[in-house]
Amino acid sequence: MTISLKPNNSPPEKLQPTGWLRYISFSLDHKVIGLQYLVCGFLFYLIGGSLAGAIRVELISPLADFMPREVYNQVLTLHGTIMIFLWIVPVVNGAFGNYLIPFYVGARDMAFPRLNAVAFWLIPPSGLMLITSYFINGAAQSGWTAYPPLSITTPAAGQIIWILSVLLLGGSSIFGGINFLILPIDGAKSLIGSSA
Repeated sequence: MTISLKPNNSPPEKLQPTGWLRYISFSLDHKVIGLQYLVCGFLFYLIGGSLAGAIRVELISPLADFMPREVYNQVLTLHGTIMIFLWIVPVVNGAFGNYLIPFYVGARDMAFPRLNAVAFWLIPPSGLMLITSYFINGAAQSGWTAYPPLSITTPAAGQIIWILSVLLLGGSSIFGGINFLILPIDGAKSLIGSSA
């Protein structure tokens, strides 16, 4: 005996969330990732800006009355690192690059969308690791450049966590840079292939 089933004409279920939830989930769309870079960068900008406010309050008088010297060095290091590696680089390169460059070269998406997503999702954990280093055993006190005279005298745990965080942020920038280098080449190949 044969049983006939009605054909299933409904569209397949989408795994990606829709609406505003797609901006806080894992996505491969370059526009969503660009906006994620922008929002994440602005959140870290607010943290770095509050650290800048603490630095200015300390510098009102010549005495160390708002925070001790070691804490001032830690706050100065965190402020510089956050503003360079978690605000300027992600927003300028990540947000504007991801959102605009595919439109400029006529591509539908980045050359490697998964690598693009990994490049973004390395930023929040490394930023949180950098900030929590202050609460673990004292953050690095060597400034955002970490030159040897100060980086040798800073607490070892704080400096190691700072180095790991900057390495993750550097890896994120390299992954994004690979995408930005390959995208025009890949876009030119698709334009040549479509015109032939």
